Amino acid sequence: MPILSRIAGAITRRLSAFRERRLVAGAFGLVHGPGRVTLQPDQAGLVVLAKDAEWFLPAFLSHHLALGVAHVVVVDNGSTDRTVEIARGYDRVTVLSNPLPAKRHEVRLRAMAAQGVYRGGWTMFADADEMAEVPGGLTPMLRYAGAQGFTAVVGQMLDLCIPGDQGAAAGLTCRHSLAACSTYTLEGLTRHPYHDRAGIGFHWFLRDNICADPGVRLLSGGLRRMVFGEDPFLSKHTLVRNVAGVQPMTHPHCASGVRVADVTLCLRHYKLAGDWRARDAASVAQATWDHAEDARRLQASGAAAFVLSPPEPRHWRGTGALLDEGFLYASGRARQTLGL
Repeated sequence: MPILSRIAGAITRRLSAFRERRLVAGAFGLVHGPGRVTLQPDQAGLVVLAKDAEWFLPAFLSHHLALGVAHVVVVDNGSTDRTVEIARGYDRVTVLSNPLPAKRHEVRLRAMAAQGVYRGGWTMFADADEMAEVPGGLTPMLRYAGAQGFTAVVGQMLDLCIPGDQGAAAGLTCRHSLAACSTYTLEGLTRHPYHDRAGIGFHWFLRDNICADPGVRLLSGGLRRMVFGEDPFLSKHTLVRNVAGVQPMTHPHCASGVRVADVTLCLRHYKLAGDWRARDAASVAQATWDHAEDARRLQASGAAAFVLSPPEPRHWRGTGALLDEGFLYASGRARQTLGL
């Protein structure tokens, strides 16, 4: 009987996954730009899932196109602001629409957008409040990873903030806010072995991945743990190679069927930039996500005069400093090849 139950459960899960794929695929619409983009082996196309992201989007697109990203796919998830209008104003950008709720379909929205548009090369996954910084440069990193047979690169989210009165910081423009948002802490970090079954809630999705270098750790906690009592997971497979056998996103933080590179990159994370409490309040009111992180931050920040004071604050000095501090990692081979 247990065997029959397991078989029946497996069939049910596969049918459910098939129905979800059909539902998500049918809800996509091409709004702007090419529907197919072929990438070279040392090129990356970016996918960002965005809803009402007009405050971040110009800086996000400009940063990543300057970084060397070959193309960007913006998946608009039902924005009511100027997100689509802004995205249409950039070269090398495709805009897809899909209004299905991200809290239920996030993984498929991102993965199917990548698989539908990109051929070859690599896919970079990032949120609109994340700016990737790649030790040694994006193209050298992709050439190195490809030459070594790696099919994924882990990105570490570094939470940045403007210390002090958050009410005063809320009125800054995006450009001024991101420039001022340069303080971080390494306190409160937990460094997990890649296959840490006890500490990684999504370890099941990592089970078939190969991570041969023990120096590559997955991180959680950090600034938001110390200030708000959250327990955010800070690591994700940010770069994933578009080759057979690789599933580009099976969980919001990881891909499956990959061989993980012996070097990590940084995602400057601006969750706490600008009027972040207004964004959190809107997210809570709209029930955008099932997790309680936004509500926890609102409760912890309290009144308008909330003063953010990270323990042992450090100032952003680039990826070289993060390698020296142990937030990022590169093997000896990667350091030598990439000139780190």
